[in-house]
Amino acid sequence: MKLFKRRSETKRTPLNRFARIVFLSFLAWLILRSCVVQIYKVPTGSMNNTFKEGDYIVVNKLVYGARIPMTPLSLPFGHTYLDWITFSYHRLPGFSSIQRNDVLVFNYPAEKDLPIDHRKEYVKRCVGLAGDTISIRKGIVYVNGRKRKETSMAIPIYANNYKRTATDSLFYSPAYFPHSGSVKWNSDRFGPLFVPKKGARIRLTHEQLLIYREVIESYEHKEIKELNELFFINGKRQKYYTFEMNYYFVLGDNRANSLDSRFWGFVPEDHIIGKVVYSF
Repeated sequence: MKLFKRRSETKRTPLNRFARIVFLSFLAWLILRSCVVQIYKVPTGSMNNTFKEGDYIVVNKLVYGARIPMTPLSLPFGHTYLDWITFSYHRLPGFSSIQRNDVLVFNYPAEKDLPIDHRKEYVKRCVGLAGDTISIRKGIVYVNGRKRKETSMAIPIYANNYKRTATDSLFYSPAYFPHSGSVKWNSDRFGPLFVPKKGARIRLTHEQLLIYREVIESYEHKEIKELNELFFINGKRQKYYTFEMNYYFVLGDNRANSLDSRFWGFVPEDHIIGKVVYSF
């Protein structure tokens, strides 16, 4: 008498088959959501009239390469996660690099109390690529010294609305990046600002650290100290610093009502989720 049945001989009940279908469907959906495409709801009017508040946008994660989850022990909804297992930043190969005027969805860099992939999602337009120099004068954006064309159908609200009220005053508020009274920038008078690029090197000075200290400490996780005009990174004296990651400068199309790079600085590449390809 056989005490055990082979696996192939074991009959699957309808309940087992249903559970298997549900599990495989959930697994396929999770992979699709994590690595291929995801739908987000636009929370504010910062991108009017490209997208309106309440619109839904489809984000393609394959274009720039899907980002590997950094906190895999997470629920697919909300911000519930376990930090027992965490991974460093890695991205699968993509089909394209980020281009100027791409509309990006990314994790909000200033929300530093959460893991990167659990920070709030923002949607903005990429204005400055890694290595670009950005300036704003009287509300007009200049990229590498050239006036940025902002009258196309792709960016209608800024051209029609914002420049009429823009000024070039020396008004300063600590709300604007880099949040220092020594750098009196505002929404209409900003920069020039170099957007960090992987491999680019800057000379360490007090003035440079006003702008790039957050990049070095918060995003590239280096300890930097200034002592009698000498600079120490991780305890070693350095005259220069070489960036380890690409960064981007983003603005909202509804420029007068947008919390963007003018307020909190750069978007690191490890915060990028994907490119907006469709809205409804």
